[in-house]
Amino acid sequence: MKGLKNVLNALKNIGSLFRLPKKRNRSVRGGIAGRGTQPVFTSRSAVQDQKRGGIVSRIRSLFKRSARRKDLNRVPVMAKRRTPRGLIPVCLLVFVVSLVFLAYSPLVNAVSGMNIFKIQEISINGCRKTSPALIRELTGIRYQASLLRLNPEHIAAILRAHPWIAAVEVKRDWPDVVVVSIKEYAAEALIAQDVPGGKQFFYLDKSGVVFAPVEPGQDMDLPVITGLEAKEDNGQGRSNAVRDRDSGSGDGGRSEMISEALTLLKLVRQNNPNLPLQNLSEIHVDRDAGMTIYLADYPFPIYFGFGAVRTKYSRLKRVLEILYKETEQGMTIADVAYIRMDYLENKVLVAHSGSG
Repeated sequence: MKGLKNVLNALKNIGSLFRLPKKRNRSVRGGIAGRGTQPVFTSRSAVQDQKRGGIVSRIRSLFKRSARRKDLNRVPVMAKRRTPRGLIPVCLLVFVVSLVFLAYSPLVNAVSGMNIFKIQEISINGCRKTSPALIRELTGIRYQASLLRLNPEHIAAILRAHPWIAAVEVKRDWPDVVVVSIKEYAAEALIAQDVPGGKQFFYLDKSGVVFAPVEPGQDMDLPVITGLEAKEDNGQGRSNAVRDRDSGSGDGGRSEMISEALTLLKLVRQNNPNLPLQNLSEIHVDRDAGMTIYLADYPFPIYFGFGAVRTKYSRLKRVLEILYKETEQGMTIADVAYIRMDYLENKVLVAHSGSG
């Protein structure tokens, strides 16, 4: 019997090993139940969860500390510089311009050889002293040449060097026409100048610009302005008294005298019957005496002096109208020795050839 009991006890002990643990009674926190509130129960699983949460938080804190140490020991890295916003478009523009520049010459060579751009017409207008044939010869423009290779600025510079050409414009009328517009000087008078080896006449325009020498066979049927030959010569055969077409500058005082002479010429071009342009032979200018004019028909001088050109011109017309008619005393223009338009403020002096 005792042996059987021992075997049973041994089996019970073995079975207890595999038996699930019994739930323990929940403990009530002291002092809470007596106040009439609901008791708070703490189970074993809750305690284990708290322990597990504490372990997890500790592990997290360890990882955070290690991460902080790594950040402190880490070598600082410089921030990457950002590319300026405007740099990329500039680089792209430079690339495109370079590409166009490299491709320009081959492209021009290819296009300029096309028949559509070969010159078929050369239009030249404004020529009076010059001629279209002379303009074509000076510029070297040829038919069937490439209009694309034409340089208008270079051609205009060549034409402006001609003494009679005041201004020029060269345009390309696509696809095959060249248009050359010429503006020439208009000669208003001749001006005598001292040049190496003698005296030379030059043409003078209405603005007082000396623009071209008078060549043999050219028109000389114009009034001559004298008195500037040997005074203040600039060493290049032209006086500083007038504006040269190249320099555009001149002496102020003598330029005023030239201006008065040109004003008189403008009035005489009205072709009054008693003082037509073809009867005005010479205008002499002098710094001390002012302006003196000479008629082609009669050699006596007419002293204008300085200033009031329009008033003196009007008076001279009336004086000549009287002199061209025989007066009661028989005095005619042939008897005049000189006329002074500057005698008094409102007086004109007509001297007889026999009055001394």
